[in-house]
Amino acid sequence: SEISTILPSLTATSTYWFFSAKRADLIRRSNMAYIIFFVKADILKKMLRLQQVELEILRVQSALKKVLSQISEVSWKIEELKKQREGVEKSIEGLKAEIKRHREAIQECKEGAKRAEERLSLVKRAEEYKALLRERAKNEDCVIKLTKSLKELEEKLKKLQKEREDKKLVRELQDLEEELSDLRYSQSRLTNKLDELTKEFQKIKEGTEPDVVQEYEVLKKKHGLPIILPIDSFGACTHCGTKLPSALYSRLIKGEVAVCPSCGRLVYYEEET
Repeated sequence: SEISTILPSLTATSTYWFFSAKRADLIRRSNMAYIIFFVKADILKKMLRLQQVELEILRVQSALKKVLSQISEVSWKIEELKKQREGVEKSIEGLKAEIKRHREAIQECKEGAKRAEERLSLVKRAEEYKALLRERAKNEDCVIKLTKSLKELEEKLKKLQKEREDKKLVRELQDLEEELSDLRYSQSRLTNKLDELTKEFQKIKEGTEPDVVQEYEVLKKKHGLPIILPIDSFGACTHCGTKLPSALYSRLIKGEVAVCPSCGRLVYYEEET
């Protein structure tokens, strides 16, 4: 018969469990043949459950990967802002130290000028008098230059202190830290969800017949997920969009499972709720 001649080749294509102790049928339309499987409802349900949980695992893994990437990005931004603030703090401390040295140097120059001024009235020789005048002028010039430099340093210090207290920068850092906290919460939630799903998937596999699990894995390796899916209201495969012939559609409505002639995935009819 037609079915006896097609079964050996089908068995070799990794769909053997459907044919062991089950019936298959072959319907022809024009020059094309469509394979129909008679699959028990409980087996179909188990495969669908395996697929549902694994698809959810993949979705959670993808979400977790995205969250981890966002955590890395936000953490980098926070570190850069902190480095920026630390740089400002170091600059402020450096300026404060420099300002202190300038003030001490100015005081020394003032005292030097004062000492030279006091000694002017005590010297008798012209050479000593001229030397003291030069010393006084040198110290006074030192005071003028250092005072000018000190003023510039104090302006820089005020600018940096203002930058340190910039509310926009502070707020940006706070927002990023809040965002990071939310992302870490999402990471924890997704990680826990992934652990739960992985355990559930393993439990379902352990409670499913080995040949059903093996067939599921073979089909998954060949086609990728999803491997089994319902047809839409127009009688088309919801994966590749191929419209099934009316004869095949009628069989699916009766509860049978078929191979999509286009993408090779298993298709079935799902009653609308």
